[in-house]
Amino acid sequence: KSPVHLNTTSMGMFIPQLPKLYPDMLMNLQVYATEAPMLSLQMDVVEVGAQLGAKAFAIEPNGTQVPLFTLSVETRLSGKMWIVDEKLKANAMLDNITLTLASSEVGTFKMDALENVVKMGINLMGLPKLNALLGDGIFLPQMKQAQLVNPVLKLEKGFLVVSSDTKIVQTNRNFNTL
Repeated sequence: KSPVHLNTTSMGMFIPQLPKLYPDMLMNLQVYATEAPMLSLQMDVVEVGAQLGAKAFAIEPNGTQVPLFTLSVETRLSGKMWIVDEKLKANAMLDNITLTLASSEVGTFKMDALENVVKMGINLMGLPKLNALLGDGIFLPQMKQAQLVNPVLKLEKGFLVVSSDTKIVQTNRNFNTL
């Protein structure tokens, strides 16, 4: 659940006509990808770009959703990846986010202040949660009779390399017995 509860009154600071047209109504925001995300491996960094759409609705007392506006959202994140404790871990940072008013049923409005609040929200709430998840990491695939020792992940332009020493794990099998 989001700690932010959108309503037409609070959005009035960004869209002055909104609380006049739809006073004190809750809002719903539907966010969706408009294109497949782009992942790019560069020297020592991973870059991710996403094109999103965000449709805003006012929720009438009877539950009907009234369309208000649609935003085009362009985001760019970058991050680092590394291997530790047999896990692939990472962290991310927001490089850029651009909001553009794609369509509006409530008239035009300036995007600068709204874009700044969205950036601040992502940096204060979204990225810490994402980085906590990325910091937990995911386990690397295990081999039955070998362990990775001192694995190193290196990012290059267009590819990544994982190199490691290995330790052979002895089993209790006796190969001389039938």
